[in-house]
Amino acid sequence: MKKPAIYSLILLAGISLAACGEKTQSSESSASSKQTEKNSTTSSSTKESTTKSSASSSSTKASSTEPKTSETQTAAQPENNTPEKQATAVLDELGALFPNDGLPQRLLTSRTATYLTSATTGTADQNNFRVLYYAEDHPIAVNDPAVNNLQPIASFEKKTYGSAEEAAAGVEQVIDTGGNKVDLGYGITGYEQGAAGSTYLSWQEGNWSLVVRASNIGGEVAEPLAKEVVTYLEKAMLPAPKNVGQISLTASVSDSYQINSAAWQKDTIVYTVKHFDALQTVKMAVSTNE
Repeated sequence: MKKPAIYSLILLAGISLAACGEKTQSSESSASSKQTEKNSTTSSSTKESTTKSSASSSSTKASSTEPKTSETQTAAQPENNTPEKQATAVLDELGALFPNDGLPQRLLTSRTATYLTSATTGTADQNNFRVLYYAEDHPIAVNDPAVNNLQPIASFEKKTYGSAEEAAAGVEQVIDTGGNKVDLGYGITGYEQGAAGSTYLSWQEGNWSLVVRASNIGGEVAEPLAKEVVTYLEKAMLPAPKNVGQISLTASVSDSYQINSAAWQKDTIVYTVKHFDALQTVKMAVSTNE
């Protein structure tokens, strides 16, 4: 009769121990979960702190970089900007920086990227300054430090001399009526002659002297480009030099913006535009009238 009682006591003790075991495991699981949450919070806090530190470092690095070409810098253009809006913003800003002079309005070609930007010298000297133009595949603000590593497509320069005579000499006008006569159309006669491996085709339009150089070594010919320029100028008007102007172009294809130039005098001032594209150089000079 005592055995059932003993068995009952043993069974009750077993149930009690099992309950204690489950409570202990539950307690350990809860503690483990809390510790995991704490670790996760700490990790998240550490990550956020690291991100803030990284952003702060990036900001410090950006603020320590100065534009090499100018005293001023605008905010970056929005990435959703269109090429047309970008060009308008750039040209308007340049006009505000140098309000006393007619700057070029036509710079991009079919060979350039679509987004125009620029870098300038300081604005303190309005009598002597230089503007470099760039074409990229995304918008960049005027005078952004990024342009220091880019290739210019064109330039505009204003230089003031002590006298009108000095300015005229600074244009470096060359009038050449020697060599073979070439009919360039529209009643204009050019003069072609060779020298030092090149052929030079020169002509006059008003106070402007124009010349196209072609390399004999590369088999280049000056006449097609000269006729193209003459045809264009029948419908477009160059700025009127006071008193002389010189356009020097090359038939060569190059990425250097310094290969073609147009310079003209205005009393004691000489304006000069340069572009890697020969015809666009002429269009740049024309667009200073716009």
